[in-house]
Amino acid sequence: MSDKPVPRPSEDTAEFWDTCNDGRFLVQRCTDCGHERFYPAAVCPNCWNTEWEDIELDGNGSIESFTIVHRAPTEAFEEETPYVVALVTMGSDMTVMANVLAEPEEVSVGDAVELTWEDRDGQQLYQFELANR
Repeated sequence: MSDKPVPRPSEDTAEFWDTCNDGRFLVQRCTDCGHERFYPAAVCPNCWNTEWEDIELDGNGSIESFTIVHRAPTEAFEEETPYVVALVTMGSDMTVMANVLAEPEEVSVGDAVELTWEDRDGQQLYQFELANR
């Protein structure tokens, strides 16, 4: 068992985390205004519509910005420092935040990345690795 935190799915996020366990990354698209959103929510932040469709992203993206974490937030992450946390653009214009599994000196803005998964106590968590390396 890991000491690292594991997501606690809510009514709004349960489907997302279930599909992560299938190796799929879903975002929501509002059926009224077409706004695509991530993190899952019950209401569109653009028009307040409560209906959406799920869109599966292919897992490819590019690094828009990143930071290097030198001080672990908890003891569970101390052995991993330093590590990279990035804003990654996926799909047409969807930005998500996640770890990039690479040495900090290997990471640059604009780098292509692809999804990878970490099993944490039975829950698959999305992360990224550098593509084509």
